[in-house]
Amino acid sequence: MIDLANGRHPFRIPFHIALTLILLVLGIWSVLYTWPKRVVNYSRYTFTEKENRRLEKYSNAQFAYGINAWLDLQPTQALPFFHQAVTLNPLHFDAWLKLAEIEAELGNIVKAKSILSFTTRTTGQIYRWKWSQLVLADELGMHSIFYSHINDLLSKKKLIEDAFQLLHTQLGSDATAVIAVLDSAHLPIYLDWLMRWGLPEASAQVWESITAIDQPDKETALRYAHFLLDHKRTIASKEIWQQVTGDEDLTNPGFEQELSSQGFDWRHWKDKEKQWVMKRVSYQPQSGEYALKITFNGKTNLAFQHIYQIFAVSPQKRYKLSYFWKSRGVTTDQGPFIEVFGYDQKGLYQAGPMINGSRGWHEEYLVFETPEGCHAAVMRLRRRASMRFDSKSGGFYGSTASG
Repeated sequence: MIDLANGRHPFRIPFHIALTLILLVLGIWSVLYTWPKRVVNYSRYTFTEKENRRLEKYSNAQFAYGINAWLDLQPTQALPFFHQAVTLNPLHFDAWLKLAEIEAELGNIVKAKSILSFTTRTTGQIYRWKWSQLVLADELGMHSIFYSHINDLLSKKKLIEDAFQLLHTQLGSDATAVIAVLDSAHLPIYLDWLMRWGLPEASAQVWESITAIDQPDKETALRYAHFLLDHKRTIASKEIWQQVTGDEDLTNPGFEQELSSQGFDWRHWKDKEKQWVMKRVSYQPQSGEYALKITFNGKTNLAFQHIYQIFAVSPQKRYKLSYFWKSRGVTTDQGPFIEVFGYDQKGLYQAGPMINGSRGWHEEYLVFETPEGCHAAVMRLRRRASMRFDSKSGGFYGSTASG
C-alpha cells in the first residue's frame, strides 16, 4: 500500500543500509573474482579438475599444471596445458621450451626445432632462457644455436663451469674442436678453466691459439707459467716466465719485491700458530733495500721448510749459488741451512752449513752440477727438528741470495 498523504513508499530502504548492502555484494564479488589470481600469484595449486576449470584462463596456472604432469612422467597430459599456456600468453617462453622438450620426447623433432628457433629469435640476447635453449639445442643437434648460446653465456660470465663442462662433453674433450667454436675473446676464459681442472696438454693448444692472435696480458702469462711449472712442464714455463719478467737466473733474489708465491718467484706460507714470523725488512740489509727476516719464537722444536724458490737450470751444467745471511741467538744443535735439490729430475742434492748463535752478515756458496734432463732446481731454507732434550729453536735469521 502507498501512503498518498505523505507521498512515501512504506518499503523504502534507508540510504546507509542500501550502501552497506551494495558494498557487501561488491566485497563478495571481489573475493570470488580475485581468488584465482591469489592462487596463481602464490602458486598454491591443488591440481584438481575443479580448480583447473577455474584457472583455465591463467597462463601461469596452465604452465604449473603442465609442470605437475611432466614431473609425474605424463608428457602427453602435460602437452595440452603448455599449449594452453602459450595460447593465453605467446611470450611465455618457459612454456614454449617445455612444449618443445615434450615434442622432442614424443618424436616430433621438426616441431621441437621450429619452437626452439622461434624462441631463440624472439628472446635474442636475454640471458634467462639461454641455458634451457642450449641444452635443448644440444639434444636436437642444432649446433649453431648451441655454440652461439655458449658464447653468449661466456660473454656475460654466466654459468662458465657448466658451459665448458657441457661443451667438452659434446665435443669429446677435444680442445681443438672447442677452440674452433669459441669466440677468440673467450680463449683466456677457456685457458683458466683448463688450468682449474689440471689439463696441461689441452691448455698448450689454447695458449698457442691465444698467442697467435695477440700478446697475452702479463697476469694471464704469469698464471699460465705457474700452472705449467706446477705440472712439471718446466721448459715451456721457463720460456713464458723469462719472456714476461726478463729473469734468466733467480727471480727476486734480494727480496726487493713482494714475494708472489707464483712461478719461479719465492713461495712461502705463514704460520697461524705464530711459531715463527717471516717478513721483508729494510733495516741494515747486506745489499739493496731489503732482506728477509725470519724470527723463531723459541717455544717449539720446529721443523721448518716454509720458504723456497724453483729456479731454471740447464742439464749437466755447473752452478755456483752465493747467498748472505746473519743471525742472532739461534739456539740448539739444528740451525737453519740452505739446500738445493732437483725439481724435475732426481740426482741433485746439495746442502750448505747450518747457522747457529749470533753472527753478522757473511757470504756462503753452494756449488752443484745438474744431472741429465734437469731443467729446474729448488732452493729452500730448512731447519730439521732436533733430537736433543734442549731442542727448541729461537733467535732470528736474515738472508739475501744471488745466482
